[in-house]
Amino acid sequence: MLEIERVSWRRPSYVVSDNGAHVGMWTRLRFKETVTGKIDGEFYELRRDGRRRFILVSQGVELARAEAARRGRWAIRVDDATYDLRRESPWRSGMDLYQGESTVGTVRRGRAPRGRALCDLPGEMSPPVRAFIGFLVLLLWDRAASSSGAAAVAAGG
Repeated sequence: MLEIERVSWRRPSYVVSDNGAHVGMWTRLRFKETVTGKIDGEFYELRRDGRRRFILVSQGVELARAEAARRGRWAIRVDDATYDLRRESPWRSGMDLYQGESTVGTVRRGRAPRGRALCDLPGEMSPPVRAFIGFLVLLLWDRAASSSGAAAVAAGG
C-alpha cells in the first residue's frame, strides 16, 4: 500500500511510503496544482494541463494522464491501460479505481492530524503511477474543500 502524508501544515511537502518503506519526498507548489518530487532517485512532476487534465512527466516523457469525464469521474491512461477513478458514494470522500466494471483499487483519507492518503492500488502499477493517482485524489479533495469554503463565505456574506 502506498501512503502519502503531509509533513507539516506550514510547508506543502509530502512523504511517500510504499509498504512502510520511504521511497520519496514531494513538494506542492503554493497556490498551484503542481506537485514535484523523487521516487527512487528519479524526478517526477504532476502538473495540470488545463482545468480538466493532469499529467505525470519524467524527463520530458508523459507517463500517465488523467482527464475529467462526466459526473466527477476521471479517466486515467497509463501506457495501454485505461482506468476509471470515481467516488465510492456521494457522501464519502474515498475514491475507487475501476478497470472495466471491476474495482482494482481504492484511495482513502488517513487519520488526522495531517493530510494523508492511503492508496491501495494494483501492484503492477509502478510506484510513480500509484503516487500520481494518490496526489490526483489529494488535489481533487483540495478543490472540493476550496469550493465548499468559497460557497460558505459567499452564503455568509
